[in-house]
Amino acid sequence: MNTYYCHTCMSKLGLYSPSAEPVSLNLTGSKYLLRKFIKHTVPSSGSFKKQNSIYSDPTYEAYQNYYVSGSASGSLEVQPNGQKNLIWYAGTPLGPSFKNGSFDFCGDAVKIVYPENTGLLHHYHVDATKYQTAVCANCGGPVLI
Repeated sequence: MNTYYCHTCMSKLGLYSPSAEPVSLNLTGSKYLLRKFIKHTVPSSGSFKKQNSIYSDPTYEAYQNYYVSGSASGSLEVQPNGQKNLIWYAGTPLGPSFKNGSFDFCGDAVKIVYPENTGLLHHYHVDATKYQTAVCANCGGPVLI
């Protein structure tokens, strides 16, 4: 079962520290990162995969802004294996998500995976309703605001 921390507690407890300033990262600076960017911005690249979300705004600037906002304001999700993810509620539809080639949902939150590893970090949008009942393990407050 995942453990969640609101942004305030995550910061106070020192549970997340970005490896670089979010605005300075090149989110397409390697073959791996470029593949992730294409997968989540070009419809034909991932819409027939098992599960894939595609941002409606395919620009690099939008992709970077989602990362910066999520990194600066997101809450922390810690998986049982210790992997950390950031979850940020965008409050607006970000684009469709497909499952086995069929529309599944329209995402309204951003999930940043490997946020402390500049070689693997990337993000995609998710359905915020999956996180609306999550509460902070430290203060008991909501994770998505």
